Amino acid sequence: MTDDASPDGPSSVIDRATSHPDSYSDRAYTWLSRNGLYIWAGMSVVAIALGALAIPLLAFGSLAAIGGEESILAGGTAIVLLCIVLLLGLAVGLLSYAYLEVDRRGIPFVRDGGARTLAYDGIRTIETVAAGTFIGGLLAMIGLAVLVGNVPTILSVTVVAAAIGLPVTVLVHTAGRFVLFFVDTN
Repeated sequence: MTDDASPDGPSSVIDRATSHPDSYSDRAYTWLSRNGLYIWAGMSVVAIALGALAIPLLAFGSLAAIGGEESILAGGTAIVLLCIVLLLGLAVGLLSYAYLEVDRRGIPFVRDGGARTLAYDGIRTIETVAAGTFIGGLLAMIGLAVLVGNVPTILSVTVVAAAIGLPVTVLVHTAGRFVLFFVDTN
């Protein structure tokens, strides 16, 4: 059944036509609430697979580059850049949804709720922090590299940890939603 087909007859169609349309942010929040986790989980799986592929290519390519063969290293670098772009898209999507969610539902951990609400608020907070750390750290690394010419090791380690933690946290959230689906059906 589509939204246009109404079980109540013509009166609900008239009510729908005369009511105020939803705002763009309301529609985005609704769509992301229903579909976002699936997209983010897919992006996470692809990012993890690309990262796992890039590590041996970079390691072997670095050794081969000593002998003059740089094509393997270039391929590994291209895969890393693709992975970074994918992680940036994931982080932007999670931060956008976090903004919309706080705007609609309020800040986490203040609502009345049980263990499910607490678990949801916890995992969403971890995802948001990882996304913000990844984007903020990456911007700080680029800024320091341009301005100073040197990036502190701790910042590099923080960005790599956020890059690893971001897709892993999304997959943990997805696994929790999957388990919750089966618990609710029984």
